[in-house]
Amino acid sequence: MGREGLPRNGALYLEDGFWKLSWDSRSASQSAGVAAHVDPHAPSHPIWVGMATGPKGLSREEAQQIVWRMIVSQARAEKAAQHSSMTLAEFVERKFVPEYVASKGYSGRMHYQAMLKHVLRPEDVDRVFQVEPRRPKVRLRSLADWPYLGHVPLRDVRPEYVQHLTAAALSRGYSRQTVMHIRNVVSTIFSYAQLVMYFDGNNPASPIKLPKVNRQHGPALSIDDVSRLLALMRYPEKEMTLFAILTGMTVAEICGLQWKRVNLTDAEAFNSGGERIPAKTILVREEWTRGQLGSVSKRRLGSLAIPKTLLPILERLSRDPKFAGGSDFVLTSRSGSPVNQTNVLTRRLKPIGMELGIPSLSWHMIRRMHKGLQAEFGNQFQDQMIGVVRAAFPKDFKENDRWRGNAETELPY
Repeated sequence: MGREGLPRNGALYLEDGFWKLSWDSRSASQSAGVAAHVDPHAPSHPIWVGMATGPKGLSREEAQQIVWRMIVSQARAEKAAQHSSMTLAEFVERKFVPEYVASKGYSGRMHYQAMLKHVLRPEDVDRVFQVEPRRPKVRLRSLADWPYLGHVPLRDVRPEYVQHLTAAALSRGYSRQTVMHIRNVVSTIFSYAQLVMYFDGNNPASPIKLPKVNRQHGPALSIDDVSRLLALMRYPEKEMTLFAILTGMTVAEICGLQWKRVNLTDAEAFNSGGERIPAKTILVREEWTRGQLGSVSKRRLGSLAIPKTLLPILERLSRDPKFAGGSDFVLTSRSGSPVNQTNVLTRRLKPIGMELGIPSLSWHMIRRMHKGLQAEFGNQFQDQMIGVVRAAFPKDFKENDRWRGNAETELPY
């Protein structure tokens, strides 16, 4: 019978109203790689595939698809059996990190590096990621009683092992969000192991259920709160706060903004890379996080019209002769490096929050003010901010008025 669409050592044929498969294992070496493993019985016995007649009868194409599923399924099982004796730590080092994690962006790689230290011994993770020794006080160390999974063969990891791991994290006071990340990393490891046929079976992390994360947001801040905040701030947290409230940019995007992505003029411009920037516009392209400049996610790519209340501050910053080049950052330290958002949060933002009775003050809370104030004032949001920003940055507006030959209270556009 015809064997089109099947390996050369297999023949699909019709007999007594049934589709059957004959399989010659002797010629398996001449066929495509995985085909030799279909028939676990003697090669002379045909394999029953399905009915060919009646309401549930299969066409030849449908029968061929079933045969291929049999071939692939058996091949996956046999290949997985060959590799599933590999320990979880060995798989992570040889396959998961170099093939899967390495394809992620900087933030993604750092996320996996941090979460894997709760699944494998931290020292093993540092070796896999080739982390150079740093100050001991900032490095996570192995715990004698922590249920690490690195020594367990892939085939032996069961749901109760993952449950023990997540229970240990919860008992140590880890947030439910962090525990969820740990569980998800284990799940991703086994999903990838299934994909590359190093594991055949149910994902051991799939049955693990965690309590829902109840996100507790801090109190919504008002226009008056913005005035009080800005009055206690100085550079750079003052400018960072204004950026976040007026534009909705994340603090990582604010710290990673370079002048080549900003057009302060009234006309369309092109930066050194040939990228078009409309008049009075900011292009969101990069973010500064964990000491490295990287691309923002696709959903964050875009352009923002510069709010009229932010323009005088940007114009003042652009007149700094030391750091106004295209590759310079809009907000910089004294040396010209990007602002460290974590240091500013710890040293400046948190103390200000405590002084104002807002101990949960964070960059995320400040950014949420953008949506909150927009929802409250709608199209009048930017107008509501005029007085607040003028009071907080009087020199910028005075200089801007004089520079534009406008002594009145009109804004630049």
